[in-house]
Amino acid sequence: MAKAEVHDIVIVGGGIGGLALSLGLHRKGIKSLVLERSKVLRSEGAAMGVHGNGWHALDQLKVGTDLRNCSIALTGMHYEYVSKDDKNVKTYRRELRCLRRKELIETLARYVPAEQMRFGCQVTSLDFDHRENLHILTTRDGSIIKAKVLIGCDGLYSVVGKALQLAPPKYFPIWITRGFTTYPEGHPYGSHFLRLATPNNTIFGRLPIDDKNIHFFVTHFDAPAGDMTDPEVVKEYTLKILKGSPSEVMDAVTNCDMETLSMRQASYRSPWALLNQNFRKGTMTVAGDSMHVMGPFIGQGGSAALEDAIVLTRCLSNAIKTPADASSDKNWTERVEDAIDLYIKERRPRLMRLAIQSYLVGTLLSTKSWVGKLVVIFLLSVFFGGNNLNHALFDCGTI
Repeated sequence: MAKAEVHDIVIVGGGIGGLALSLGLHRKGIKSLVLERSKVLRSEGAAMGVHGNGWHALDQLKVGTDLRNCSIALTGMHYEYVSKDDKNVKTYRRELRCLRRKELIETLARYVPAEQMRFGCQVTSLDFDHRENLHILTTRDGSIIKAKVLIGCDGLYSVVGKALQLAPPKYFPIWITRGFTTYPEGHPYGSHFLRLATPNNTIFGRLPIDDKNIHFFVTHFDAPAGDMTDPEVVKEYTLKILKGSPSEVMDAVTNCDMETLSMRQASYRSPWALLNQNFRKGTMTVAGDSMHVMGPFIGQGGSAALEDAIVLTRCLSNAIKTPADASSDKNWTERVEDAIDLYIKERRPRLMRLAIQSYLVGTLLSTKSWVGKLVVIFLLSVFFGGNNLNHALFDCGTI
């Protein structure tokens, strides 16, 4: 039998949430071990919008300045329609930038000690040693790792989430193509986020990253046929559904970086599942998409994971680094369990609000009933008021 390693904190998943949490703990002088199933840093994907709340979290991790140097501030959103002359322009009063996922991941990883990241390490099973009070992780290569605290940041189909018996994700009848396009001589789109309704019941979005690069997405509502894991098939299908759109739209897809082109169905965890789910078992919990995967409709999935990292860092740090109260009979494990409960208690209302807003916007986009659309618009107005960007004003606090 392989000899087991023992670590205080093990984080399963080396994506945005896992690296942010490991970095946050490192900033507080607490070691962790990140287990990433990929053999190299997992930086695939195009880009993501980061609102002011996400930038606050990045500043807490002391990487905000580095990442601002990689992107421009977006100053407004243009809503346009191909078949109409209508144009609705909104000015941003809070920070919004579009970041390459690769730069975000690599920047977070740069500040995490190399010995705290392990690649090609896929967790295949979990168990618990009640005598030693340790989580037991077995990896694909037969290695055994024991953890006092186990945190799942391993995405949609989280092995830790499965152990917690989390409700499986659900799917909207919505598919989203994402890509990244470079304009060597510079693009003419300034600092505006464009949302364009096209003739074929699709929505094209464009976010400038800097003066030569843009991120685009195409939202569509008919299930695609063919192998949508093949970028060439994705490109051909996306150009087909955009037929009749302005040349600048077609050119963005035609000239995109094929390595970043992808298509996925929009997934989510229902708000009522977030309300009722138990996210802790002993000293095991989850963060990021493992906890609260949501549709991309309000652009908060990545920033919510960063918020999770800040709050969980703060709660764990207070429990681990604060000397035990002589008047309390709680041991180290019990203090950590209380810290995780505090993390969940603090995050649940915030995540519920994000999940409800994202779910309603996804329902508004996907429902074909005008009565249904009116009901959703009413609910959005009641719960979120006239400003649907209030979600970006949230402050997750300090680490």
